[in-house]
This record gives sequence, C-alpha cells and structure tokens, in this order.
Amino acid sequence: MDSLVDGVLLLALVATSACVVPMYLKLKRLDRAQAEYGAAVAASGLVLTQAGEAVRSFSGEGREILEALSLKIEEARAALADLEASRASLLAARSEPRA
Repeated sequence: MDSLVDGVLLLALVATSACVVPMYLKLKRLDRAQAEYGAAVAASGLVLTQAGEAVRSFSGEGREILEALSLKIEEARAALADLEASRASLLAARSEPRA
C-alpha cells in the first residue's frame, strides 16, 4: 500500500512540476515585457517633457519675434507717413505760382 501511495504522490509531484515550469517561464516573459513597457513609458514621458519645453521655447521666441516685427511695422508706417508728408509738401511747393 505504501508503494501505491508513494507512486500516486510521485505522479502528483511530476504533474505539478509539469504545470509549474511553463507557468514560471510565462511569468519570466511577462516580467521582461513589463520591464520593456516601463522603459518605453519612461522614455515617452521624457520625450513629452522635452516636447513641452520646445513648445514653450517656440512660444516665447514667437512672442519676441512678433513684438520685434510689430515695432518694425510701426517704424515703417512712421517712415511712410514722413515720406507722404514730404511728397505732399513738394507737390504743394510745385503747385504754388512763382513770383
């Protein structure tokens, strides 16, 4: 009877081992995949942070360029107004009768 119980227990141990080994291998693969996924998420977070900084930088630079451009437009308008005034005074001087 002892050998029959020992045989059943040995068979149960072999069956359990046969089920545990593939599960262990799957868990190892899952652990590796999770580590790769974590690294990918960390890398994408870093890239998104850098992209946010780039957008803020572009926004600041764009604002500076817009202000400089606005100043140049105002200067150009003032120069154009001066030219128009000079032109008008020249035309007025030519139109006056000479004495």
